[in-house]
Amino acid sequence: GYHGREKREKRKGKRIDRLNDENCDHSNDTTHKASGVTMATMAATRSLLTGTARRTNFIKTARAACFSTNENHDTKGVMAKIWDKYSFSGQSRRIEMGERLFRAAQERTSDPTWYGSGRIGREFRPRHAVLTMHLWFLHKRLVADKVDPSFCLMIQEELFDILWHDTKVRIRAEGVAELTVNKHLKDVQQYTFQHLTHYDHCYTELLDKPKERFETLGGLVWRHLLLQDEEAPDDLIKRLAHYIEYQHNNICSDLPDEYFHEGRIAWGDMPDFSGMRDNAGKPLDDIPNHPDDVLPSGWMKAMADNGDSYYWKPDSMHSQWERPV
Repeated sequence: GYHGREKREKRKGKRIDRLNDENCDHSNDTTHKASGVTMATMAATRSLLTGTARRTNFIKTARAACFSTNENHDTKGVMAKIWDKYSFSGQSRRIEMGERLFRAAQERTSDPTWYGSGRIGREFRPRHAVLTMHLWFLHKRLVADKVDPSFCLMIQEELFDILWHDTKVRIRAEGVAELTVNKHLKDVQQYTFQHLTHYDHCYTELLDKPKERFETLGGLVWRHLLLQDEEAPDDLIKRLAHYIEYQHNNICSDLPDEYFHEGRIAWGDMPDFSGMRDNAGKPLDDIPNHPDDVLPSGWMKAMADNGDSYYWKPDSMHSQWERPV
């Protein structure tokens, strides 16, 4: 009857109160034990859930509270990673950093010395191999970064997105049919990844074997940069392999974190291709730089999305279709 239902309701209420108390105790213990979640982050989350009027305060509080406080200061909390990935400022910084790194590699690749006295072909594939080589140096630095590894991973993704867009533009500049651009892009991606993994092998499996690593690098130079040219002199191959060794140490070890995280890349000197000899020991004639690769000081060559070339000055941001004289 009525009194029986009243007793059952009281017992039910006591059980609910007891469960709530246990859940609160468990929540407090978990909050104090969790290393990646701070009280400020939880307060900010509650602010967001209570209404849209507090969302501005949530953003400000979350940005201040999301960084974890471990001893190495090389990791971020979950909220910080979400902020970097989805916020407008995080996306802008990521895109800007990716563009800076890619333009640094592109500017180094456009040096006419590679295709003159360096005896690397001026065609699409060898030029792309030189660009891929320099992007690999930057990729290794991003992977090894300890200041902000999660954000560097996002920059790495952005860097390769920029590479593939630039590759499609250069494929169009070769005059291929528009319907076959994506097919050619897949082919380029295939040998690009192969090129990158070969370098990775040299500096992982052969990291403690410098002599074997140098010989393997020589084979990669001959295969990817010189396209298996049977007449390529060993002197040239060794100089390019020495350049890879030097540049890997320069970018991955010597370049300060402050400069790298601002996109300021100091590549150092170009390889010295003077006084080279062929495999018979005879001096090689110097090859002048191709006139199409030489531009007035301060000018760079770029391409529009349809593959048409134009010229611009990074300092003044002036651009024009006509070749500067």
